[in-house]
Amino acid sequence: MSAALANSGRGPRQQFELSIGGMSLRLQMSDTQLFGAASARYAAFTDAAAQPTTIALNDGAAPEGAPADFAYEFEGAALRVFPSEIRFDGVRNQYALDSLLRVLLSWKLLGGHGFLLHAATVLRDRKAYIFTGRSGAGKSTVTSLSPEESVLTDEISLLRREDGVWCAYGTPFWGEFRAAGSNIRAPVAGVFRLLQAAENRVTALRPVPILRALLPNVLFFSAEAEANRRLLEILSQAATEIAGYDLAFRKNSAFWEGLPS
Repeated sequence: MSAALANSGRGPRQQFELSIGGMSLRLQMSDTQLFGAASARYAAFTDAAAQPTTIALNDGAAPEGAPADFAYEFEGAALRVFPSEIRFDGVRNQYALDSLLRVLLSWKLLGGHGFLLHAATVLRDRKAYIFTGRSGAGKSTVTSLSPEESVLTDEISLLRREDGVWCAYGTPFWGEFRAAGSNIRAPVAGVFRLLQAAENRVTALRPVPILRALLPNVLFFSAEAEANRRLLEILSQAATEIAGYDLAFRKNSAFWEGLPS
């Protein structure tokens, strides 16, 4: 998973490769403590492809020439995507690294016909059930009522359209349940907008309400007009092709009985 690299004047530099949602990345860094924490955090996501995209962490001056294709700053840390490389600078802890990875993936997924969604994903009968909604709607409750090994993610879900089929991937981006995620994918059975209620009830939605359910829960950080247009195009297709439902539930495992297969 790791190897020492030459890094003139700054001591040994290490690297490891990971794959999240089919996106292959190679992280290079000199910070031994950060390397150890990141290696442990993403241990289940290390099956990167033959040609991963390299991300250099805290590697000095940025390359001269063309401006970054995409840039984002978060609490003193900066992400910059150049034609020749991707850089994370000012990363002082695992939390900052994790945040920049989410931002980067949200941008790279535009080219992979996918998006990140604030949602829990649970695997059932080899299909992925996506549970989304406002904070406090019950995502953590759904995951706590599901077998731990069935939870692909309890916080950030990753959806991609591949060969005409929408699939959900496990991610290492956990929430309250602290589910580390599984590096597998499964076809999406449906997206369920969670609503608290006194009784369990499932109501099918048409494409426009599905899109309205997705929009406030999508993670996206680019203000560039073309990027936002492309995102809306992807989400509109998802709302047309993925079954969507309102799921009113009373926070017990009986809600599974009424879900479509």
